Amino acid sequence: MSKVTEQLKFLNKISSTTNLPQILIDPKKYSGLRLTFQTKNHNGHMGARVFWHNYLPTLQFYNPRIKFDVVRIKNEDKQKSVPCKLEILCQEGSVTETIDMRNKMHEDIMRDLLDKIEHIPLPESEVMKVPSSLRSIH
Repeated sequence: MSKVTEQLKFLNKISSTTNLPQILIDPKKYSGLRLTFQTKNHNGHMGARVFWHNYLPTLQFYNPRIKFDVVRIKNEDKQKSVPCKLEILCQEGSVTETIDMRNKMHEDIMRDLLDKIEHIPLPESEVMKVPSSLRSIH
């Protein structure tokens, strides 16, 4: 697979095939989201890492005026407890809601976010899809 084809596939993953996070967040009400979790999967952080990897790019793509902070904590001591949370920030920057992501699957984290944040599902007509080859563009 060529590098361009890989990039087009990745862009489509962000813009059109990852459906659950295709939402619009009001930047007049919310300033951002802050994810805090450790770099390794142990202690229930795997769902947070998958959420960050699979869903956050789509949220960022459709909400460019919202700030997304990711705090990844290196924790080699499996006995040490590290926060695993998703915080919703109001326009003033304070935390309005906190979602505990520990021991949750990425879909459940996304559903919790959808329950706690005011949003509008992206209309199907506004979902962006990139042609799978450059020949389609010319």
